[in-house]
Amino acid sequence: MRAKGWSPRLLVGTALSKDQFSFVLGELEYDDPFSAIITYDGNFPQPWSRIDVQREVVDLLYADEKDVLLALSNEGDVYTIRGGQVDWSKIPGAGVLSDDAEGYGATHTLLRRGETSFVFGAGRQIYERTGEAAWNVISADKSGSDGYQPESFGDAILLGDGDMLIEAVSLPAQPRAGNLLDHPDYRPDLTPERLVDLMDQMNAAGSGGPRRQFVYRFDGRTLDRVDVPEDIVIRDLYQDPNKNIWIVGVDGLILKGNTGGNFDRVDFHGDRETLISAVWFSDKLIVASDYSLHGFDGHIMTRIKPVLNDPFINRNTPTPNGLQVVDGIMFYFDYKHGVCRWDGEIWDWIDIPEALLERKFEGLR
Repeated sequence: MRAKGWSPRLLVGTALSKDQFSFVLGELEYDDPFSAIITYDGNFPQPWSRIDVQREVVDLLYADEKDVLLALSNEGDVYTIRGGQVDWSKIPGAGVLSDDAEGYGATHTLLRRGETSFVFGAGRQIYERTGEAAWNVISADKSGSDGYQPESFGDAILLGDGDMLIEAVSLPAQPRAGNLLDHPDYRPDLTPERLVDLMDQMNAAGSGGPRRQFVYRFDGRTLDRVDVPEDIVIRDLYQDPNKNIWIVGVDGLILKGNTGGNFDRVDFHGDRETLISAVWFSDKLIVASDYSLHGFDGHIMTRIKPVLNDPFINRNTPTPNGLQVVDGIMFYFDYKHGVCRWDGEIWDWIDIPEALLERKFEGLR
């Protein structure tokens, strides 16, 4: 993506159908948060719209109503977008820099079950809201225990039976060791996912205790621990059409399990890269790593090279953000290249109007 006046990255994307999707552009400027929420609806002659917010939007999803998009910021703002109009609500106490922040930390993930929305975040934050009612606190903790910070709830998915699966991280309470810029693996062009990996490593190195990874099953009220190794680093959770649950992450991590909570590590032939997203497409698992896509048949990891839309962006190297399958099409969201639809053969990149890529949006011309 080539933009004027700033260097945006695609931070999160979601699709409802082949011709209806949304994504967020932003810069990781913590002292000047800004996100452009861009939507595309092919049912209209002019399909594009954009809404700007002075927050860092971290998650998007479509509600059951096809014309309703929900967006979550890391400060606990929830935006409900209908027909170009925006309704705003704020989760009391959530966030880091918000005026009402109570010290629990950032919010990370938004889920919807029927008419009820759920938000998960640092400090074991879980909130719920039914319809347009007030937000209720289910869980929140800023004290921690046993020399560890409170668990941070990150990725979460809605399972086919209505329960939710949540990944959680517990970090030592001691301060981080050293400066991120001094880490031997640091480079200015690292993806946000890889930067998180490095920071987690430095947190663990700065104390006597290791980083601990957990997974929970959540029915809307009760959290039940799922048995997974604590020394793994999770980057994505996914349930395929056959009800298998996949967990992928750092160092080529692939765990396969079921709704009963039984998980086994899957070994394979291929590079042990950090895996950040997974979907089931064309009768196999497709996974994204920091700089590539891969097909996994259960034994062998085969690299898939997307045909990119501009060879001069990032030296013609992919920078995957996430994957999603709808209507038999795989959506590929890329930090630097944008949005692409793949049918297994043709890489159909979305031509985003230049006006939508500008920091100061003055409407479509």
